[in-house]
Amino acid sequence: MRRRILRAVVVAVVCAVVLFSVPLAVATLRLYRQDEVRELEQLADRVAVTVPADVHHPRDPMELPRVEADTWVGVYDEGARLVVGAGPARGDRPVQDALAGRASPSQLGDRLVVAVPVGSGERVRAVVRASSPADGPLRRAALTWAGMLALATVAVGVGAVLGVRSSRRLARPLEALATAAGRLETGDLTARAMPSGLPEADEVASALNRAAARIEELLRRERAFSADASHQLRTALTRVRLDLESAQASGAPHAALRAALESLTSTESTLDDLLDLARDLPEQAPLDVVALLDGAARRWHGELAAVGRPLRITVEEGLPEAVGSARAGRQILDVLLANALAHGSGTVTVAARDASGVLAVDVEDEGPGLPEGQDVFARRSGDADAGGHGIGLALARSLAEAEGGRLMVSRRTPHPRFTWLVAGGGKEAAP
Repeated sequence: MRRRILRAVVVAVVCAVVLFSVPLAVATLRLYRQDEVRELEQLADRVAVTVPADVHHPRDPMELPRVEADTWVGVYDEGARLVVGAGPARGDRPVQDALAGRASPSQLGDRLVVAVPVGSGERVRAVVRASSPADGPLRRAALTWAGMLALATVAVGVGAVLGVRSSRRLARPLEALATAAGRLETGDLTARAMPSGLPEADEVASALNRAAARIEELLRRERAFSADASHQLRTALTRVRLDLESAQASGAPHAALRAALESLTSTESTLDDLLDLARDLPEQAPLDVVALLDGAARRWHGELAAVGRPLRITVEEGLPEAVGSARAGRQILDVLLANALAHGSGTVTVAARDASGVLAVDVEDEGPGLPEGQDVFARRSGDADAGGHGIGLALARSLAEAEGGRLMVSRRTPHPRFTWLVAGGGKEAAP
């Protein structure tokens, strides 16, 4: 590409130089020829004013001015005979034309000739003839053409230098884009194209960076899905196992099978939601928080009541508008309620409130609190009971951030509280 740009710049400069130089060279030759003719006419006029009335018997000898060796000056009588000076013995066509009153410069062979009539009225008593080599203007023009050629060479050289710089400036952003695209092709999703100052290339770089970020985010969510799904499956299978073991101990298989089927159905729905959330872009549809909390109450009231723990739902009036995915919200609440069931105690409270113009959903229980200095949102490959809150909270936080919101611990102890800030009006929730 650099060679093509350089070639185009040089060709454009050469064409411009040729288009200007050729007419200028022709005009220069004509100008020098006119100058030469004018000098000959001035010389002939100076001699003409010194020609006496009788060119054959002058009282004083006629003196011609000194001229260059290759310039000839001659005086002819009315019979076209050379009287004094240099020139042909018999007057040639310019002399004959001057005697007839038709004086005009002309070129005879290799010389420029000017003939000036001498006389008064209609009677021409003599003619002054001046001539010089015809190649004199050409020699002067050749020197000028040499100077023009030198300047043209400089212009082409400057154009070539500018072409090299321009080709580098134009090609470097495209080469950087090709390099970034090649890295993306090899699987390096961290590759980004840097701004170059060239608006068109920067637009392509921005589009490429956005596409790379989108692919990286989708791939990250796809990879996280396996971990998230395994956690949800493990939780559901544990629940089914407990139901079946309880049924075996109590001798009520039908109720246990019904509970197990309900758990498996819920797990299937959860896995579908997680897979869709892993593949889709965040939704920007209005979020019905009341319906979201009602659904959570229906799903978790029975399980919490089975262990003697009440579930309380409170919703303030005049809540801010919120946008997002109902599927993501359902998963976030399920994770927070499952965490409260597994690690908390007492009443579980879910409250929707206005937090300085942002919708906030709090989930808290009456447990002793969270360990100080521990990141409860960190992903751990081990079991949740082995020293942490497991992969569920990491899943909830990633879903909240993917929807433009925030999930954080607003109170550690006592009575731990998790707060979900929901994005609203096309803006991300404040941290």
